[in-house]
Amino acid sequence: MVKIIVSGKHPEEIKQRFRSLDAQIVFVENNSEIKDEDLKDAEVFVGFLNKELVDKMPKLRYIQIYSAGADTYGWLPEHIRLANAYGAYGEAMAEHMITTTLMAMKNMKEYMRMQDEKKWGLLQDVMRFKGSKILSVGMGAIGTAYLNKAHALGGLCYGVRRTVHDQPDFVEKLVTIAEMDELLPLMDVVALSLPGTEEVRGLFDERRLRLLKDEAIILNVGRGNAIVTDDLIRVMKQGHLRAACLDVMDPEPLPEKHPLWTTERVYITPHVSGGFRAGINYSSVMDVVIRNMELIIQGREPVHIVDRKLGY
Repeated sequence: MVKIIVSGKHPEEIKQRFRSLDAQIVFVENNSEIKDEDLKDAEVFVGFLNKELVDKMPKLRYIQIYSAGADTYGWLPEHIRLANAYGAYGEAMAEHMITTTLMAMKNMKEYMRMQDEKKWGLLQDVMRFKGSKILSVGMGAIGTAYLNKAHALGGLCYGVRRTVHDQPDFVEKLVTIAEMDELLPLMDVVALSLPGTEEVRGLFDERRLRLLKDEAIILNVGRGNAIVTDDLIRVMKQGHLRAACLDVMDPEPLPEKHPLWTTERVYITPHVSGGFRAGINYSSVMDVVIRNMELIIQGREPVHIVDRKLGY
């Protein structure tokens, strides 16, 4: 019988779903609680592992993580398969992205400030979502879900992906990163939902940020280092870009005295758009995880195995 270690704090109903599997399940809230005998025998681990623990698990053959991002596991031995929770976060993160897009378009940050100051007035430079050109840089589950919702609101949608294939019918044009610069000056909104690979690091530096229109909005929910923070602050202080809506940033967590906090027209949320414990996200993730456990127990390949070369 397959021994599976499940880490993290889970409600009884989720534990019961694990117990219903034809496997030996060991629950631990913290990895420090794992007994040596379980480390020695476990073939599957659900949760987040470090190299020190992996070295103590000679029978380990699968790791199932709760996140979609898997770029921190480059050290993992090739014989251990790594599965992520791809697809579980797309809809919730897309809703967050639509929310911040509309807030920036409708000057909500400024109106909230006016409310705090008890001021009554009209800010006239609002944007319409309908007819706006929306570019998703990254066309995985998150970027695709965002464009689907943007299209429903009347946006004209464009996408960037590593290779051009499977273009959704609601996307006007799909290009590669090598072709992206031609689209940037035309876009009203540019939304990043990229994995944390070396190819992505610093992708939006000052040169690319200045390719965007002065009134463009940039969003980032993927990895903070896709945007060069100092460059973003510099161009925004010079009046370029309507808004930057950041759920991820570099560095993270953002230090209390970091200038990004007080940069005008920046909307900051603390990496919450795809929060594992945020309501429906948790249920979606656990559906993916438990389905993968069923497949492993049946001797079948789990879904969403991470490509080590790509990092996702």
